[in-house]
Amino acid sequence: MNDDELIRLHADVLYIYDEHGRMVRSNEPDGKPAPRVHLCQTRDSYLLRFGQTLPADVAERVSERVQTHWSRGPLRPLETVREEIRLILEQQSPTSRVSAGPIYRFPAAVPVPGDVVQVTGENLEITRDTYPWLLDELPAWWPCFAVVRDGAAVSLCFSSRIGSSACEAGVHTLRAFRGRGFAASVTAAWAVAVRAGNRIPLYSTSWENLASQAVARRLGLTVIGSEMIWT
Repeated sequence: MNDDELIRLHADVLYIYDEHGRMVRSNEPDGKPAPRVHLCQTRDSYLLRFGQTLPADVAERVSERVQTHWSRGPLRPLETVREEIRLILEQQSPTSRVSAGPIYRFPAAVPVPGDVVQVTGENLEITRDTYPWLLDELPAWWPCFAVVRDGAAVSLCFSSRIGSSACEAGVHTLRAFRGRGFAASVTAAWAVAVRAGNRIPLYSTSWENLASQAVARRLGLTVIGSEMIWT
């Protein structure tokens, strides 16, 4: 897939949509309400998705502002509309959060690390003390990989969103075990397993999350686009 196709796939897997293509809720077990606006862009195009409850006239005004400011080239030109869109939305109701960050693609070949185990029903006890929420929900986060120390999972990569064609990575490492490359190891194993399941692995983060961006660099991921989300 090219970059434009991948950001569309990224947006598709993040949410559950209604029959009109409006975002209803996040595509995860707890089903959090969808944001009001999600904007993705590559160097060549942009993609706008709107929440189910956003009035049509507000969505039209947002679309007009994005179209006015859009230009091909750098990945962050639409940062200029962050405040303008927030002000448009706040004429309806206050915005609670505006987030933004890069979207990545994995390289064709991802080396399989050795110091990683797949979390399954047979070894699920390794998550009891550190990631207890997996005990009842493991199938909802397939596939899941961990680095284990002293019998407990200390770093984890799982599918934060699962779609028919792609999965989005979710990564967490206990604070005491950060800075050792564990996050990159579990993410690499996860990506290989997702591909083996005939899906595309996707990775995204925020501009403020420098540790997550460092994981992407360590794995040789390529930035293909960026996104902004207004809730």
